[in-house]
This record gives sequence, C-alpha cells and structure tokens, in this order.
Amino acid sequence: MEPEQKRTYRVFRAGGRSFPVYLEYDEQLDESYPAYPDFEERPEYTEEGQPFATAEQESCLHCKPNAVGKPPPGDCGGCAWFYREQTPCDPIGICMCEARRREYKSGEERSE
Repeated sequence: MEPEQKRTYRVFRAGGRSFPVYLEYDEQLDESYPAYPDFEERPEYTEEGQPFATAEQESCLHCKPNAVGKPPPGDCGGCAWFYREQTPCDPIGICMCEARRREYKSGEERSE
C-alpha cells in the first residue's frame, strides 16, 4: 500500500494566525490521526511575543490550575494561562504567561 497523501483535517485560528492540521496515516495502527504543530520543537510566537501551544502539550513549570483548589494541570489545555480564541475546546491556543513571553530585540525577525 502506498503512503497516503496528507489531507487537510482542519484549519485552526489563534493569535491572528492560521494553523492547518493534516491527517497523517499510521501504518502500524492502520488509521489516520490529526498531526498538530509541535510548538515545543518549533516554537512560534504572536506579535506580542506570547508562545503558541497545543492543549495536549505537557504543562511547563509555570502552569497554573484553572480553578482554586485544583491541582496543577498535566497539560496546557488545563492551564489557566492557556487562551483559546474561538471555542472552549480549541486544540491550539496562546500561552498568556508573562514568564514565557518572548521579548524581541531590535532587528530580530519574528516567526510567521
């Protein structure tokens, strides 16, 4: 069987950007799955320097419970800093934690 062409699953929007997510085929499992951007391996930032994140990303040391009395979340999706722009279920969002914000130096290019 030949490898399947990448098919667009959905396009998610966050921070004024569009992120196409493709279906990729796993031969061992014999099924397709959505392949989200890997912002840990290839960080991307908003114009204001806030990092993009996926809800399933492992939480960082700055994570914050999204409700009083809850334990720290295990992923970004459960973190109070994770901002979803369109729906409460958006899988791609922006980390609003100031500790993770990137400061741009003059003359530095911003990732698009």
